[in-house]
Amino acid sequence: MEFPWLAQGDGAAAVARAAPLPAAVPSVGPEPRDFLLEIGTEELPAGDLTSALEQLKERTPALLDELHLAHEAIKVLGTPRRLVVWVKQLAASQPDRESLVKGPPASRAFDALGAPTKAAEGFARSRGIDPANLQVAEMDGGSYVVARVFETGRQAPAVLAEALPGLIAGLRFDKTMRWNSSGAAFSRPIRWLMALFGGEVVSFAYAGLTAGNFTHGLRFHSPDAFKVGSQADYFKFLQSQEIQLDPVERSASITDQTRRLIEECGGDPQRLDAGLLEEVTNLVEAPTALRGSFAAEHLKLPAEVLVSVMQKYQRYFPVYKADGSLLPYFIVVRNGDAQDLDVVADGNEQVVRARFADAAFFIREDVKSKLEDFLPRLGTLTFQVKLGSMLDKTHRIEKLVERLIPMVKLDAADIATVRRAATLSKADLVTQMVIEMTSLQGTMGRYYARQSGEPQAVSDAIFEAYLPRSAGDQAPGSPAGLLVGMADRLDTLAGLFAAGLAPTGTKDPFAQRRAALGLVQNLITWELNFDLKAGLQAAADGLSIPASPESQAACLDFIIGRLQNLLLEQGYRHDVVAAVLAEQGANPALAARGVKQLSVWVNHREWDTILPAYARCVRITRDQKQEFEIKPQTFVDEAEKKLLQAILMAETDRRESTSVDNFFAVFIPVIPVINHFFEAVLVMADDPIVRGNRLGLLQRVARLAAGTADFSKLEGF
Repeated sequence: MEFPWLAQGDGAAAVARAAPLPAAVPSVGPEPRDFLLEIGTEELPAGDLTSALEQLKERTPALLDELHLAHEAIKVLGTPRRLVVWVKQLAASQPDRESLVKGPPASRAFDALGAPTKAAEGFARSRGIDPANLQVAEMDGGSYVVARVFETGRQAPAVLAEALPGLIAGLRFDKTMRWNSSGAAFSRPIRWLMALFGGEVVSFAYAGLTAGNFTHGLRFHSPDAFKVGSQADYFKFLQSQEIQLDPVERSASITDQTRRLIEECGGDPQRLDAGLLEEVTNLVEAPTALRGSFAAEHLKLPAEVLVSVMQKYQRYFPVYKADGSLLPYFIVVRNGDAQDLDVVADGNEQVVRARFADAAFFIREDVKSKLEDFLPRLGTLTFQVKLGSMLDKTHRIEKLVERLIPMVKLDAADIATVRRAATLSKADLVTQMVIEMTSLQGTMGRYYARQSGEPQAVSDAIFEAYLPRSAGDQAPGSPAGLLVGMADRLDTLAGLFAAGLAPTGTKDPFAQRRAALGLVQNLITWELNFDLKAGLQAAADGLSIPASPESQAACLDFIIGRLQNLLLEQGYRHDVVAAVLAEQGANPALAARGVKQLSVWVNHREWDTILPAYARCVRITRDQKQEFEIKPQTFVDEAEKKLLQAILMAETDRRESTSVDNFFAVFIPVIPVINHFFEAVLVMADDPIVRGNRLGLLQRVARLAAGTADFSKLEGF
């Protein structure tokens, strides 16, 4: 591993540092050949493997285009130990190119007698041509001296040898390591590099290594190193070790093997967690699934505990019956062949047996006390230094739900449930089971509340306050769970922004993005008309530190940003989302409804008539710095009277100021009157009273959309 504590430079500076000198680049024939690059590493984390493959898929075609190297299909493949780029039929060399290089203006390039000036001579010298060969061309709005430069195409291996270190150095990860004196930074240490153009080595240096024609197989398998003579040799060697390079094929293999084993023990083969499947796919190169078992008595433990142990901590696939209950089996995927599977199974069974025994002990100890009895210990658990302990946070949640109850309008039974659930919502954080497995917070709270004799509604609300826990997770099923979760998230966001701890870049230690997204998703799912600005103010009022108007505004913008991302991910147009959020961003449920409605209207067959009519009224008035009073007694044209009548009728029928559908329902009848108004009168009349009346009328039309959308953000406005 060398010395990671040495002073290091950045990845780009590590391209050649401390590396053996690469061999001379070989000369190749004119025919295209396949190109193969392999970056061999220590085992990459599952998320970093996905990220690296996505980056290589994007950057490799761009790099080859930049290098002017023609090619056919590009495949980017990978396992935890290797990232592979396979380019089919890569051109053997760049094409010869002739280009015009722009120089100084012609007026500065020649003197009065037409002789080249120092500027022209310097430019010609920089391009390697005689000043007499300079030409004048019209470009970029003027006359400039240009040099016609002919570039002979270079051979692909030479070009690649220069470019590949930069390709590797350009891969970015959330967390990186430095492992030797080269200063290279990567997700995990790079252990070998292989680059072949046809059968020829493309030799380059990076991170203290020189690319060659050797690859490596599975750990503890023979041969460990293999000399590659061609791309066919490479793929044949990997196949001999049962290494599956393609993540899609690897995932399908794991799925087939796992489902077969589940069926053999009477389970439901369709119940496979997609997230776990993706993670396991990125943890192995040569997947071999095997079945393990555990004592049936462990099924008495809460199912969530068993699943958490198997799935989250051990990456095992639990085995379910068709009714969703668990069977005393699990499926584990090893990285390797089928040798000694019984030994591997036994080792995994011992691990899970010990974990289940620990869980049983923790639960037995926890249930000796009621859930409420754990509350005082929350005072020993810090939420954030400026914001106090988790007990302080619990008290803030209790007070905040009282402020939120009138905003949400709960019945008496739900109010009682909310109050009790708010008090107990964080108590399980100091139980032994949750201290051991923090992912069970809320889950164990519900279980311990039931064991303590709390009503079912209270127990469920404690759990539901954490929902959704991730993308695609369920929403709270009760108003009580919804409200406690809202209070918790509003307190977290308002408090941390007030403390100056807003997320920055990729750093979000308090999971504020998840909190904001969960808040938004729940409000939309429940179609709850809720003003986030008022909710944040209520949360800020309960803080022990001052929350400035600026921090609250930044927090609101942050939440609206999550709402925007959510709507864009659902496939809505960017301009439609921007238009609605400009007016309704602080109310996610109404904003989501508005985006849905406006998405229909922008595809209306009369849209090219509807939008211009409104846009005309806005464009002529939006630069006016004053609101003009309409004085009907001073009207001088019948068109003014008719427009005012139409506006008054529209305002009367504008019963729901946030509804896009309602806006267009009242606006469309006004369109003919607007069009006639512009045909009949000159808005910017010389008479200030006449001009003020007409601008005032158009301002009233523009204000019909207030609270609905800013239609000026739409395409074509």
